[in-house]
Amino acid sequence: MSKISELEKFITAWDEGEVGYFKVAPIRLSVTSNARDLEAAARDAAKEIEAEVSYAWDLGETDSEAWWLEWGGFMLEEEIPYYAANSLPEALEKLKNFDPKNNEFECESIEEFKELLFSAFDEDLKAEDLKRGFRLWLESLSKDALKVLEADLQSWASRAK
Repeated sequence: MSKISELEKFITAWDEGEVGYFKVAPIRLSVTSNARDLEAAARDAAKEIEAEVSYAWDLGETDSEAWWLEWGGFMLEEEIPYYAANSLPEALEKLKNFDPKNNEFECESIEEFKELLFSAFDEDLKAEDLKRGFRLWLESLSKDALKVLEADLQSWASRAK
């Protein structure tokens, strides 16, 4: 099993109606009634992480959940949908036919066009698209970054309830 395949277990994605949602590295924490205590528990889970990480948390019924919003300078709530949107069949077709010298949107580069496609398709993403976006984001990382990410994810997950 490849390192990327192993890391794919750290994304949870689901659909609610027509909209896909995701969380990276969700963990359950035993704190359930006090936001300050929950933040302390999440901070404790993050203490061995080498890269900078930011996270969100939610006070739950029988336990609570915390998950990553950013890691190592990557804003995961933007990176993952960006890769997901630009890998939709419709986007891939438009990318294949992109001509920087002649396009209706006057985009001068493929990167600019990808941003436009991201904006166009972001609202259409489903859970399966977001999982694919996570995989593609992982594939974009260097081997060294993947090693740090793997260690950080394992450390974070090992401190969960």
